[in-house]
Amino acid sequence: MQSGSYEFNSTQEKLVQALANKMRFVSFFLIAIGILRFITGIVALIRGAPLIDAIISGIIILLIGFWTYTAASSFNRIVKTQGNDIENLMNALKELRKLYTLQFWLFIIVLIAIIIAIIASIFTG
Repeated sequence: MQSGSYEFNSTQEKLVQALANKMRFVSFFLIAIGILRFITGIVALIRGAPLIDAIISGIIILLIGFWTYTAASSFNRIVKTQGNDIENLMNALKELRKLYTLQFWLFIIVLIAIIIAIIASIFTG
């Protein structure tokens, strides 16, 4: 162990490895769903059906899948390497921050849209 670095013990590494494995599994499904959704939107657009929402949701799901995979890879490096546990942990947290920042803003947008819809329905009767 290098001076000034921290290494997780075997119990902690088992927890981190289990998390990384589950995250990687989920990321594969998210990426596949994102690709399918995106392709569905493109095909529909080519055929004249404006499925822009499918394209946008496909991109969002792809981003979430990619960031989940990248975070899982950083968590996996905690277990597989020596001397860089904190750096790998911070890299995983950066990817998770991207994922949750995106979700945060999407929820804010949805809440604003709901409030606008409620106000509009009140005034239009």
